[in-house]
Amino acid sequence: MLKKSRQELVDSDDGEETDEFDEDDEYRNEIDKAKTRDFLQFLRKIKYDHRQCPDDENGGPVSVNVSVVVSNVRSVSEVTMDYSIEMFYREAWRDPRLKYSKAKFKNKTEISLHESYSNFLWHPDTFVPNAIASKNPRKQSITHRSLLRLRNDGSILYSRRVSLVVTCGMDLTLFPFDSQLCKLGIESYGYTADQVRYVWSHGKMEALILHKIRLPDFQIKESFVTNRVETYATGDYSRLYVCFVFSRSAGFCFLQLIIPSTAVVITSWVSLWMENETSFQDMISIILTITFLLFSYNEVMPRVSYIKAMDVYLGVCFCIVFFSLIKLAIVKYMRQRLRLTRFAIFRNSLPQTAGLYSAAPIDKVESTISINSKSKGVEFTPQFMHRFHWISQMTFFFGFVLFCLFYFLVYPNIHSQLIDEDCNRTAAEWFAHIQ
Repeated sequence: MLKKSRQELVDSDDGEETDEFDEDDEYRNEIDKAKTRDFLQFLRKIKYDHRQCPDDENGGPVSVNVSVVVSNVRSVSEVTMDYSIEMFYREAWRDPRLKYSKAKFKNKTEISLHESYSNFLWHPDTFVPNAIASKNPRKQSITHRSLLRLRNDGSILYSRRVSLVVTCGMDLTLFPFDSQLCKLGIESYGYTADQVRYVWSHGKMEALILHKIRLPDFQIKESFVTNRVETYATGDYSRLYVCFVFSRSAGFCFLQLIIPSTAVVITSWVSLWMENETSFQDMISIILTITFLLFSYNEVMPRVSYIKAMDVYLGVCFCIVFFSLIKLAIVKYMRQRLRLTRFAIFRNSLPQTAGLYSAAPIDKVESTISINSKSKGVEFTPQFMHRFHWISQMTFFFGFVLFCLFYFLVYPNIHSQLIDEDCNRTAAEWFAHIQ
């Protein structure tokens, strides 16, 4: 009986707590419903038309204050020439028709509205002109939502999380030591500049904020915002720009292209020093290796009509390996001719006796062997062959070393001026802090 009474007591306590929670939920729901009814009644009372652009109190265009918080830049692709960005886009404007008395909303100077209320309120038809794909807030989404707030003076704050894929025209002349300037445009699709004017936010909301962003092959060197007016056939439109300066990290290209191609060149030199044991098949295999590097590199790069810095390096490596093959062919040809000549001299130096042959020393003969080619004046001697072999090897070696010094001292220090009228650094209104 005692256990039963205790259990009944526990059950009764749980029931009381459950009833309390149910009452709290019902109370909150009633408050939300009341707030919804109050706001909808307020809109009906003032006969609000969300299709009509609000009038500025001073008679000018509606000023839309914009703030952008970049949470992540997922990738910057030189193949498709675009980049993916995750950001929180905030815009605030003032609609005098929505001024309300605090007494109507329980003395609140600011009320938070459900994101669905954006369908009942006027808001600028903002779009990104250079975006090719986007992901906007959706109903019941846990990744892309929006926020809507209204103040008693008619000020509206609308914030939403947006994912975009934006085009970025790139100049790859200095690849992989290049820097790229990419921009993000923001403007109204239908309202001209005399109706809606976009301005960057100042004050509590900074115009541009960048979270800590890490990219595998780029670094954000600089980021700033500008403001322009674009002219189309349909009129002048106010447009904002977020500008990013991406500096490429060349580590991947060093590991995947520069070091392997340099190793192939060194391998061709080693093969030439061991020419007696090197066959044409070995040199052809080396050429096929450098050719494979060239093709694999071009497969992942866009088809452009100009020469890139990486093309110069790989092209020089290919030429050195190819000339090494030509040099091997020349040296082997010279050795073969000398061998045939030595055999001919040795055979002619034998005494013409029937059945009897006597040995004759050829050490002194080798040093004076010369081959008169069809073009008179060109003689192949062992000394000439060794001199040609040594000079060509030194030429290849020091030539490649000098080229590498020039390449890695000059190309990384060439800073091409990134010129874009839309992203003029001198006209920037705000520079974001790079973490």
